[in-house]
Amino acid sequence: MKLPEIKPSPNGKYEAPPPSSGAFFIQQPRTEFPDDQLRPSFPTLFYNFSRHRLAGASLLRWLVGLLLISALIGLLWHWWVTGLCLSILVALFIAFHYWRRRDFVTFTADPLPPVSPRDLDVKQKIPVFVTGRFTVENKWQRYTWLPGFYRTFATRERALLCRVQNQHFLYISQWPATEIGLWYIFFMPSQVQQVQWGRLTFGGKTRLALAITYRVQQPKSRQPDNFRDENIYLTVQTEEDGHKILADLSRDVPASAFTPKPSASATRQ
Repeated sequence: MKLPEIKPSPNGKYEAPPPSSGAFFIQQPRTEFPDDQLRPSFPTLFYNFSRHRLAGASLLRWLVGLLLISALIGLLWHWWVTGLCLSILVALFIAFHYWRRRDFVTFTADPLPPVSPRDLDVKQKIPVFVTGRFTVENKWQRYTWLPGFYRTFATRERALLCRVQNQHFLYISQWPATEIGLWYIFFMPSQVQQVQWGRLTFGGKTRLALAITYRVQQPKSRQPDNFRDENIYLTVQTEEDGHKILADLSRDVPASAFTPKPSASATRQ
């Protein structure tokens, strides 16, 4: 019997994780990723300007270059033009790095709702919008509000399977072609350091969300302690979906991870 061919996504990754993760299926129904329309805001503008490309460079680089050129021209015209351009450039630099350290989102923690621990069926996929550090084929990238799904495999490994789509911004720029396709976050219960319930704000919208802090190893680090904590933010579409994820995590994540910690912020460490 000849098995059906599984075609890779544009970024070279198969649409299902490898068999070793416990998530390999020969046939699956067509997956419809969640969709959401965000309203413009300073965080979304910073994010889109840093991600979208025009002639190989990000829009943010084009904006910085335009301000620098305008500042130089101001030296030959009026000094106040130079001062204004440089002031805008400094403010832009400070604001951008402030939001980038927070993955362009704001998380506000609330008390954990009471749920009974319950396994999520391995065939069930819960639609989410994910913010955090993704990987694919030995590459990594940080994304914000990426549409995808939360799943639990038979090995109890958790997976966030998300997709970067080709999209245009301001009609003149588009997403880098090398990033289009599926991106992933995998973690085991033993890696989870903290689970929080609350609300995530991005693009003028505030939605129910879970914040998960998990410990990852940095294989290329030369330091003896080559572990670091990463934050993942899962924005859910309904309160019921959020409770299902929380109940699934409660099943085997260490109980200490659900104990409130002194600090609860959306700042990326």
